[in-house]
Amino acid sequence: MGLEIGQLVSSKAGRDAGRKYLVIAKLDDRYVLVADGVTRKIVQPKKKNIRHLVAHRQIATEIAQALQQNEKLTNQQLKSTIELLTDTVEEREEVSSGNG
Repeated sequence: MGLEIGQLVSSKAGRDAGRKYLVIAKLDDRYVLVADGVTRKIVQPKKKNIRHLVAHRQIATEIAQALQQNEKLTNQQLKSTIELLTDTVEEREEVSSGNG
């Protein structure tokens, strides 16, 4: 599973199960750093094994570009981006389930 910087992921298990994060750095083939701007701030990201994450298709390209160019990001930017990406995921699932 190849995760990209800026990609939306969810934790599979543990006390943060179901919590959504953005990948903010790739450490190696097994580990990434994730943050959500709420419990895990941009200055203190969480190191996660990629096997413990569910990758979503959504990628926050503006966040990825900012991280790659070493621009300063705020926790609010992360939080609002995750909310925006999560809303689009839920809308797609509603449309594809045919319950509307």
